[in-house]
Amino acid sequence: MKQVACDVLVAGSGAAGLACAFAAHEMGLQVILTEKADRIGGTTAWSGGELWVPASRWQRAAGIDDTAEAAIRYISAAADGRADVRRIRAYVEAADGAVAFFAERGAMAVEVMADAPDYFDNLPCAHAGGRSLRTVPFDGRALGRDFRTLQEPLPAARVMGGLSLSREDLGHLQSVTRSTGSALRIAGLVMAHGWQRLTGLHRGARTTMGNALVARFLAALRQREVPVWLSSPVQSLTQQGGIVTGARLGTPDGPVMVTVRRGVVLATGGFSHHKDMQRRHYPHARQGQVHLSLPPPEVAGDGIDLGSAVGGKIRGKAEEPAAWAAVSPMGAEAMPHFGDRAKPGFIAVTVNGRRFTNEAANYHDFCRALIAACEGAPRAEAFLIADHRALRRYGLGRVGPFPAPLTGHLRSGYLVRGRSLHDLGKRLDISPDSLAETVARYNADAKSGIDREFGKGGTTFDRASGDPAHYPNPCMAPLEHGPFYAIRIVPGNLSTFLGLDTDMDGAVLDAGGQAIPGIYAIGADAESVAGGSYPAAGITLGPAITFAWLTARAMAEKAARDTTTPLKGTPRSSARTA
Repeated sequence: MKQVACDVLVAGSGAAGLACAFAAHEMGLQVILTEKADRIGGTTAWSGGELWVPASRWQRAAGIDDTAEAAIRYISAAADGRADVRRIRAYVEAADGAVAFFAERGAMAVEVMADAPDYFDNLPCAHAGGRSLRTVPFDGRALGRDFRTLQEPLPAARVMGGLSLSREDLGHLQSVTRSTGSALRIAGLVMAHGWQRLTGLHRGARTTMGNALVARFLAALRQREVPVWLSSPVQSLTQQGGIVTGARLGTPDGPVMVTVRRGVVLATGGFSHHKDMQRRHYPHARQGQVHLSLPPPEVAGDGIDLGSAVGGKIRGKAEEPAAWAAVSPMGAEAMPHFGDRAKPGFIAVTVNGRRFTNEAANYHDFCRALIAACEGAPRAEAFLIADHRALRRYGLGRVGPFPAPLTGHLRSGYLVRGRSLHDLGKRLDISPDSLAETVARYNADAKSGIDREFGKGGTTFDRASGDPAHYPNPCMAPLEHGPFYAIRIVPGNLSTFLGLDTDMDGAVLDAGGQAIPGIYAIGADAESVAGGSYPAAGITLGPAITFAWLTARAMAEKAARDTTTPLKGTPRSSARTA
């Protein structure tokens, strides 16, 4: 069996793994980054690429006041006693420095989201905007041949065979027939994309959101010649005297034994596709109800299983086991529903024809309400309902706004149309009378702008997700212009919150709370820093990047205290690399 050695072996190429590998290299450690899939990026490449980084220099530059103490109080309130307050403090106090470390070295580029509020303005010290940072788009051509190894973005974030859109672009796409500025922006993107495809690129060169975050990290790693091994999962860990000393990998060229001098870092992305853990921790999955996970299929709990095998434990105090998001099944794909639910002219009903929650709530809480509303039912599902005017103005799921065609979606059954609400109810096999009564009650509230049933549009977050040009409530408009449309939605998840218990430096803890030497867990392989709550945009990637940096720093500081002379040069495997 081939044997190699390095200081640090990082398992997983999402934000946490990429950041840890980069930071460890910059701090003088010899690193190998290994990835189970044949593409780089994991769940991060399919994400919005946002990071919650409170009290940051980006906020200050934008003239937005914030303090670390206020952010700690907010996230602690959201966690409600289910998170280690020491980890919350470590995260909040280190986040700005961590992101700056990567940005100053060209591995990240971010900008403040001044209009992105925290999700719960009823909690103390919630902020109206600026704590979340967005990733700046990146030109994939800078990766050269490595561009093909980058995980493709979700279909929801691209059009025309590979044109990547940012969240801001999606807003312009919805306004393309109503705004000259939006039309010009989209036209410019389309023309550049068309030229790039004509010149031979397999997709548009522009990467956005999480795809851009991954691409920029990959470019920085390749510039520094850090080894990146694809299709090379960690199969087992080795221990001597209770210390993790390395790992056995499966590679395209056969098994490889990697010996580490400083540690193995687990960053494999959580357990989204781990069926046993789903049944163990998802109540609806235990009942046999459908669940569709959005992360790539390789995200299957490998890191948590590996850490558990050497004595690590799952802390298990999270409010929710996963970051929920309602999704609409579309063939082999699942389409997440983020902001479309909040636009005026849409409601969500279960099979009884009744609304069950505030449709403008954040995606995590909306899906929580869907799961709760369907408890004990044969199926966990609901329907997003819209009238013709709302559908053509804003789009819904994979259905684009006018002038995008509807025919293909109607033919496939993804989109269901009814001439009237009664007709739509019959087609959905829900009570037509209940649906009509629900819509009539909602329409009366929409005209006044006050949702008496669920308070839709009543929070800062709700209103930021709606249409600011619509009055009196940016999230509410009557459904009264037929025909009427529906899309079926079911529970899904963006990532997982249950993970290995760790200390402030990412070291995996055993059942007695002691650090296991040589093994670390970051990202979704570690327990949620927010206690399984979802208090703001970027609450998964923010901690992932921050604890990746803290973990790399801890290993580097330990190496500096060690009298062992590090080996010169990292041995390379013949395994296929990025």
